[in-house]
Amino acid sequence: MMRALLCLVLIAPALAACGGRGGTWPSLAPRPGEISPMVPRNAGGGRCAEAPCAPPMAQTGAAPLAAAAPDMPPPTPPLTPAAAEAELTAIEAIIASAETAAGPARQARDAARLAAAGAAVESAAASRLDLADAALAAVLAPLAGAAFRLEALTPDDLADPALAARRAALAARLAALADQ
Repeated sequence: MMRALLCLVLIAPALAACGGRGGTWPSLAPRPGEISPMVPRNAGGGRCAEAPCAPPMAQTGAAPLAAAAPDMPPPTPPLTPAAAEAELTAIEAIIASAETAAGPARQARDAARLAAAGAAVESAAASRLDLADAALAAVLAPLAGAAFRLEALTPDDLADPALAARRAALAARLAALADQ
C-alpha cells in the first residue's frame, strides 16, 4: 500500500503537467512560419464547418507579402550545335562502352545460369550466377545516365536535323541494349 502511494505521489506531477495546457512542454502545433498561406484557415477560430474558411492573411488583416524570388532557376538556354554534338558524342561513348562489355557479360551470365540449373540455392554455382548477374548489371548501369542525358536534350538543342537523327539512332541503340 505504501509503495502504491509513493508511486502515485511521484507520478502525479508528471501526469498533471501532461494534461494541462501551457507550461514548458513542447507543442505539436505548427509555428506561424510553418504554414503555407495557400492552406485554408477558419475565420472564427472554430472548425471550417462552423465558419467560412479563409487564407491566414484575410484572418489577420495583414497586408499580403511581396512576391518572393522563384524557387526554380531560370530555364537554361538551348545548347549550341557544337555543345549538342559534344553531348551526343559523350553519350555515344557510354553506349559503345556498354555494348562492348555487355556481350561477354551476358555470355558469362548465361553460362552461369546453365551451370546453376538445378543446383541448390546456397551452392557455388548459384553464387557464381549471382556474381554474373551483378557484373552484367554493373556493365549496364551507366546506360540509365546516358538515357537521362539523351532525354534532357530538347528539340531546341537539336535544331539541326542531323543532330536529331543522331539522337534517334542513339535512342534506338539504348533500347536494343535494354531489350537483350
